[in-house]
Amino acid sequence: MQNYFSNLFIINIDDASAIRLLILLNIILLSMVLLYFIFRIAVPRIKKYGSELKEKRSMEAETGKSSEIRTPDTEAAIALALYMYFNEMHDEESDIITVKRVSKTYSPWSSKLYSMRNLR
Repeated sequence: MQNYFSNLFIINIDDASAIRLLILLNIILLSMVLLYFIFRIAVPRIKKYGSELKEKRSMEAETGKSSEIRTPDTEAAIALALYMYFNEMHDEESDIITVKRVSKTYSPWSSKLYSMRNLR
């Protein structure tokens, strides 16, 4: 039984296989570092660029490239709505506020307060 375990853990590695193993481990390490930088740096920049591009396209679509056909009727309706909005009549108020002072108003709360002052 002892002979079986002793033969199991003995590893015969020659120089060529050790060099291949070290090269393979370095390739794995470098690929993991490269993937880290891709996911940490490149992906957020790509997402930011994509959102800026999408926003730019939507702004172009809203401003100059409208598919509506303007007719004199629609322009007159818009002009009338703006005229009515800016020239709308408001009630004029005097802007005077008066406040009447009352010396003491009766309420159950105030009477309770007055009775609490006498601590006998």
